[in-house]
Amino acid sequence: MMKKELIVKTPEELAACKKAQKDYCKENKEPHFAPENGICWKCNRNIYQNYDRGNVITDGVTLESASKHLITDCPHCHRSYCD
Repeated sequence: MMKKELIVKTPEELAACKKAQKDYCKENKEPHFAPENGICWKCNRNIYQNYDRGNVITDGVTLESASKHLITDCPHCHRSYCD
C-alpha cells in the first residue's frame, strides 16, 4: 500500500481556514469552539495543517469543511473543544 502524500498548506490557506470557521459560526449562530489561532492547546499542532507523524499522515481540517461544519475537536489528537 502506498503512503499518502503530505500536502502542507500555505500561511494564506491556513488563514482562509480560520476565517471560514469564524464566518461559519457567525452565520449559523454557532459557538466558536476551535482555537482562534488554529493551534490545539493539547498537542500544539495547527488544526488546519496536515502532519507527517512517521508512519501515518494526519489531515487537518480542510477549507471546505471549515466553511460547512462546526469544528468541535482536534483532527490530530482528538481533544474535544466543547467539554
